Amino acid sequence: MSPPTTDSRASWRVLLGCCLVALFGVTALYGSTFGLFLIPMTQDLGWSRAQIAFSMTLVTIIGPLSMPLVGWVIDNLPLRPLVLWGVLLQSANFAAFGAMGGQVGVYYLLCVVLMFTGTGASLLTLAKIVQQWFDASLGRGLGILFAATSIGAVIHPPWVGWVLARQGWRDAFFSMGLVSLLLGGAAALLLIREPAPGAQRAARVNEVDAPSMLGFLKDGTWWSLAWWNLFFGFAIGAIMMHFAALLQDRGLSLAQAASMLSVIGLGGLAGNLLAGWLIDRFPATWLARGFVLAPLGAVVLLYFGHGVAAAAVAALMFGLFNSGDHALGAFLARRYFPAEAYGRVSATQMMAATLGGGVSPWISGLVYDATHSYDASLTMAGTAFVLATFAAWRLPAVGPQPAAA
Repeated sequence: MSPPTTDSRASWRVLLGCCLVALFGVTALYGSTFGLFLIPMTQDLGWSRAQIAFSMTLVTIIGPLSMPLVGWVIDNLPLRPLVLWGVLLQSANFAAFGAMGGQVGVYYLLCVVLMFTGTGASLLTLAKIVQQWFDASLGRGLGILFAATSIGAVIHPPWVGWVLARQGWRDAFFSMGLVSLLLGGAAALLLIREPAPGAQRAARVNEVDAPSMLGFLKDGTWWSLAWWNLFFGFAIGAIMMHFAALLQDRGLSLAQAASMLSVIGLGGLAGNLLAGWLIDRFPATWLARGFVLAPLGAVVLLYFGHGVAAAAVAALMFGLFNSGDHALGAFLARRYFPAEAYGRVSATQMMAATLGGGVSPWISGLVYDATHSYDASLTMAGTAFVLATFAAWRLPAVGPQPAAA
């Protein structure tokens, strides 16, 4: 019996498993609810918002140093065991957040540890698995995978906010760890597989050898993609990590702020699915340019607008076009470079996105502590979106992959 091939029924089963792991992973669970913890932790522990937001900056200082190693691991080790261990360790890390004391240094340490424990079941690893199973439908596969995190952004903030309001932030972290272990672990164990060697697409024999790390640094395309990721990540990080707090400062309740995070998730779900469909049909570089402009409009709306309606429209625009950018970035990394180097390419590009997205929340926190306003942060984010647009125009043209005969 011949092994399953790419774009087959087996491919879609594996994609389902990857989506469920992503749904209950670090990005979907903690990334979509981080803003809800800012005020409760500040009130309970006596930390400032800048101190809490600095955790993201700390991760960006240490994270880029580990990314080349992470990329090598993903390119060279079996991926299914890596995902299983990742689910187990990230779940334990969530529980550790709930058990920590009032020392901010312990919180920083746990954030750094989460960066490593979450690697095994990260979107980077899962995207590597998806690109092994898909070719002509790679855009849709990646779009659906990243849409899973958007579903998490819809369903997680309400229940995490509910636990926060009734049981406190510690029980919220314990609950997140339990959900990650039981639901994410079951999906990884039952559904995720790696293709047999005979199932790898024949197109690989025509691909050039995977470049070294030094080769990336000498590649103009790598740098254009890196600048695009850096500025886009900076702009999104400056707003998204403070979005719930920003809205509450402007008069919205905790429940209303949590519902706006769900609106971001709904927009992200639609954005990823739409981006995946478009990637398989239109030049991805056109989309990379267009998907930067709408979040810029959302920044302008937040700056001048007030109330629930303005917040809802801005949240929808952030979710719709920011999330579509994730699938685009993963697709471009695969089309510009060989499949065998996907882990290293994606990891090094993530260095750029992490650097931008990690530094900007801290800067926004400092700006808020100094001015008690997010207006300067919104201006900073808008400028970064403009720079990301310029970087996108430097990317070489990439069209959709022809469908298999």
